Amino acid sequence: MASKSVRKPFRKYPDIVTITQVCEMLGISRNYAYALVKQGKIARLDLGRIIRVTKASVVELHEKSQRPTEDFPV
Repeated sequence: MASKSVRKPFRKYPDIVTITQVCEMLGISRNYAYALVKQGKIARLDLGRIIRVTKASVVELHEKSQRPTEDFPV
C-alpha cells in the first residue's frame, strides 16, 4: 500500500486516468508512458480504442521508484 506522503500529490486525479494524466503525475513523456503500459508496469484498461490506467498502479510504480535499491542505497 502506498504511503500517505506518496498518495497526497495524486489526490486530485480520478481512480482511472488517461495517458496524459500519467505523464503529468510522473513527469514523463507520452512515449515513455506508453512503453510502461506495454511492459505491464502500469495496469491497462482497454475501452475500445481508448487506453486508461488505474491511478493505483501509477502510485505503486511511483512508490517503487522511490525505494532505495542495492545499486543505489540511500
